[in-house]
Amino acid sequence: MKNTSGFTLVTVLILTSIASIVVLSTLRDSVIQERLSGNFQKKLNARLMSEKGVFASIERLEAAMTDDPTISMNDLIVRNSEVSGTSSLESSIYNATIEIDSNGDILVSSEGTRFEGESQMQAIFEYVAGGGGAISSDSVFSNGITGCSGAVISGSGLIDSYDSSLGDYNDTLADGSKNISEEFVVNTVNESGDITLNGSSTIEGSVLSSSNLSIIQGADVTGNIHSNGNLILSGGVVVGGDASAYLNYTQSSGTVLGNISANQSISIKQAPVGGDISSLGPVSITGNAIQGFVSSYDLIALNQTTIHNGVYTSGNYEQTGGTVYGGVRVQGNVTLKQWGSTIDSKDLRYAGNGSFKGDTPEYAFSPYKVSSKAISIPTIEPVEKITPESENNRGLTACDPLDIATAIDGVSVNTTSPDLFINNNSSAGDLLELATNEANFLVDYGSTPDGPITAKAATFLGSETQIFYFDDVTIKGRMQVKSNHNAVMFVDGDFTMNGASSLTIPDNSSLTIIIKGKLKIGNGAQVYAPDNGITNEGRPVFSIYSSYSGSDTGVEFSGGTRELYAVVYAPLSQVKVTSAVGFKGSILGDAVILSGAGGIHFDTALNEASFGGSSSSGSSSGSNGSAGKLVFKGWRFTPVEQRN
Repeated sequence: MKNTSGFTLVTVLILTSIASIVVLSTLRDSVIQERLSGNFQKKLNARLMSEKGVFASIERLEAAMTDDPTISMNDLIVRNSEVSGTSSLESSIYNATIEIDSNGDILVSSEGTRFEGESQMQAIFEYVAGGGGAISSDSVFSNGITGCSGAVISGSGLIDSYDSSLGDYNDTLADGSKNISEEFVVNTVNESGDITLNGSSTIEGSVLSSSNLSIIQGADVTGNIHSNGNLILSGGVVVGGDASAYLNYTQSSGTVLGNISANQSISIKQAPVGGDISSLGPVSITGNAIQGFVSSYDLIALNQTTIHNGVYTSGNYEQTGGTVYGGVRVQGNVTLKQWGSTIDSKDLRYAGNGSFKGDTPEYAFSPYKVSSKAISIPTIEPVEKITPESENNRGLTACDPLDIATAIDGVSVNTTSPDLFINNNSSAGDLLELATNEANFLVDYGSTPDGPITAKAATFLGSETQIFYFDDVTIKGRMQVKSNHNAVMFVDGDFTMNGASSLTIPDNSSLTIIIKGKLKIGNGAQVYAPDNGITNEGRPVFSIYSSYSGSDTGVEFSGGTRELYAVVYAPLSQVKVTSAVGFKGSILGDAVILSGAGGIHFDTALNEASFGGSSSSGSSSGSNGSAGKLVFKGWRFTPVEQRN
C-alpha cells in the first residue's frame, strides 16, 4: 500500500510540473505576442507619421507656389527645405527635408517616429513652373505684323524691332549698342494674303507673303523676302537678303544683294544682283550686272548685261551684247544676236544648234558644239510654298490659333452690361482706376456707371481671370490701371477713345480688352505704357483681343503725340494704324493697313508673353498668373528596423 501511495504522489508531482511548464510557456507566448503587436503598432504609427511629413511638405510647397506663381524651383526649395511636426498621439513626430535630386526633380525625405518605432519614406515630384497662361505665346505674338488675308504698309517710317525687357526702343544698352534689331517679320497666312509695301519706309527684317508680294517706290527690306505667288519689285527697292517666288519674279530697277529664285519665270531689268539667279522656268535679264551665276531649266535670255559666274541651262540660250564670265553651258540651242556678245575666254559648250553674229564663227564647231552628255547642269531646288504646315514654316502660324470667336463667346454674359462713359467735364477729365477686381472713379463729374464697378470671375483662353463687363465704352476723360494690378475688360459693343483722353498703365501692370465690337483710339488720345512691355508674370501690358468680323475696320489707331504700345489679336477684322509718331508691340489682323511717318517697332520680348491668368483672390498685390504645380512621380520606402 505504501508503494502505491508513493507512485501516486510522484505522478501528481509530474503532472503538476508539466502543467506549470505549459502555463509558463503560454504566459511567455502571450508576452511575446503582446510585444510583437506593440512593435507593429509603433511601426504602423511611425509609417503614418512619415507619410504625414510628405503630405505636410507638399502642402507647404503648394502654398508657396500659390503665393508666388512665378517662383523658381531653387527659390521654392531654399525657402521650404525642412518641415516638421507632431500629431495628437503621444511621442508621434515627423521630420522632412526637401531637396533637388540629381535628375532635377524635387525629393521629399520624411522620417516618422512613434516611441521606439521609426519609418522613412521618400517621394519624388516633377516641378512645373507657373506664371503663364494656357496658350503659348509663340503662335500669337512671335511676328511683328501678320495680316491673315493681306497687309498694306505705306509711309516713310522705319519698321524694325527691339527688346523691351532691355529698355525702351532705341535706348543705349550696357555694351554701348542701341536697343534696335532686325527681327521684324511681315507675313500673311491665307492663300489670298497679298502684301503691298509702298513708300520710302525701310523694313529691318523679313517679309513672307502667302500670296503675291509687291514692293514699290523705294520701300527697302534688309532681310529675306518670299512670295507664295508672284513677286514684284519696282521703284528703286533694295533687298538686303534673298528673294524667292513660288510663281513668277519681276523686277524693274532696284537692287537685290542676295540670291533670286522662282519656279516659273524671272524677269529683271536694270537691277544689280549680288548673288545667284535660278529658275525652273525662263529667265530674262536686261542691263546691269549679276555677281553670281544664272541657271534655268528653260530659256535664258540676256540683253546688255554682265554675268560674273557663268550661265547654265537645259533649255535654250540667247545673248544680245554684254559679257559672260565663268563659262556658258547649254543643253539646247545658242543664239548670239549681235556683235559684241562676249563669252569670256570663249568658254562655251552647247548641245543643240547655234546661230552666231559676230567674229566667232568657230562656235559652230567642236570643241564648242558637243553632245548633251558632255554638259552638266546644276540641280535647281524648287522654291518651297511656305505654309504653317511646312517643315520650314519660318515662324508662320495659322491665322487664328486661339479660335478667338469661340474664346470670346465663352466669356460673354447673358445679362445686360452697363455702358462705361468717362466724362471730360473736370479740369483734366474724370478718372477711372481699374484694379484687378474692382474699379472706382477717383474723379467723377457725370461719368457712368455710378458707384464701384465689380469684376466677375471667368475663364479666358484657359486661364482663370476677373473681368469687368461693359456694353459700349466711351472714354473722353482719363482711365488708369492701379499699380501692380492686371485689369481685364469685356466690351460687348464698341470701345471709343478720343479727344484729350488718356489711358495710363503703370510698371508691372496690364490692361486686356476683350471686344466683340469695334475699337478706335483716335486723334488726341494718349496711351501711357511702361518701357517694359511685359509684366513680371509674362503678360503684355496692353493687349486687345477682338472677334469683330464686320466689313469695315475693327481695330483702329490714329493720331496721338507719343508712341503707342499695344498687342492686337484681331484675326477676323481689319486693323488700321495711322501714326506720325510710332507703334510698338505686335499686330495680327485679317487685313493690316499701316501708314504715316511713324515707325513700327516689333517687341521681341513678346516671344515670351501670353494672356496668363488673373488672381481670383483679389489681393492688393495684384499678383497674377497661374501657379506652378507638382507632378507626383513615385514613392521610395526605406523602413528602419524597430528597436525592441
